[in-house]
Amino acid sequence: MEASMLEETVQNPNPYPVVGELHYPDIWQLCTQARDLAWDADKDIDWAELARETADLPAEVRAAGAEWWSLRAWMEHGATPYGAERLSQAIYEHQPFEIKQHVANFIMEELRHHEASFRIADALGGYQPSPSSDYFKLVIPRFHNEQEERRMSFYAGMAVNTLFEQLSGELLTARYKNAGYKQIRKACELILRDEARHVQFGRILMRRFFESLSDEEKEQLGQKFAKKLRGSLLNGVYAVVNLPKDERSRSARARALAAEYKLGATHPDEEVDIIVEALVQIRKDVEPYNVPIPQIPEIEGERVSTLAAE
Repeated sequence: MEASMLEETVQNPNPYPVVGELHYPDIWQLCTQARDLAWDADKDIDWAELARETADLPAEVRAAGAEWWSLRAWMEHGATPYGAERLSQAIYEHQPFEIKQHVANFIMEELRHHEASFRIADALGGYQPSPSSDYFKLVIPRFHNEQEERRMSFYAGMAVNTLFEQLSGELLTARYKNAGYKQIRKACELILRDEARHVQFGRILMRRFFESLSDEEKEQLGQKFAKKLRGSLLNGVYAVVNLPKDERSRSARARALAAEYKLGATHPDEEVDIIVEALVQIRKDVEPYNVPIPQIPEIEGERVSTLAAE
């Protein structure tokens, strides 16, 4: 083969020096915990048992549960390109080994959460590989738009995600408590265990790197967090308050039905309260670093039940 045929067509930044020594023992501890606590969504959860236990549920309930867990699967899968972007950035910025390892673990763990979610949906009556709603087909990709993170420094971009990990962890805790079926509860518990490491990583980032961010980056961080929460996550992912009228009513009722039958969901009104409480804590956490998070008027002002008659 001609030597010219072996040349790279896409030029990557020089990866050298390849950093091989540890700089942050607390982050490396998270990496070793990830190894010790690894689990297999296929082998560690009895999906056949879940299918048998839920087979007699009303068809409407099973459909609501399958829709809910399909949504969770889409969002978990969508976290992987975010991780891939940060891993590539960490490699070519010569970040310490343990930083790269944690991000790689994050990618694999989000794929694992995706698998557990679509297997629950399958057991409840059928995983949906694409949203049935055209609206969701437009909303979900916007959540994973990385344009703004690419304009931020590595740790500022990571920080945006770490704040959402804390928020999603609070919601997942409520869903774990709602789960009335052993295998759904076990899946939620295992996912929560991974998410706890993600949240801890975020706290380490705050402690080690937030003070080094510029005032402009801190303001951008808060604005990006608020924008993503309002523009995507309140549009059916974390809550339904910003969905169009018809879709809000349909999604809220389906979600309420899944929660009523203990399928590991949260009632739409409960979700809003959890998000508001989590925002209060997040603002307290970032206050020492002067990171301003704007108010979210849809959920922090006066609001009505998402299931109220309109």
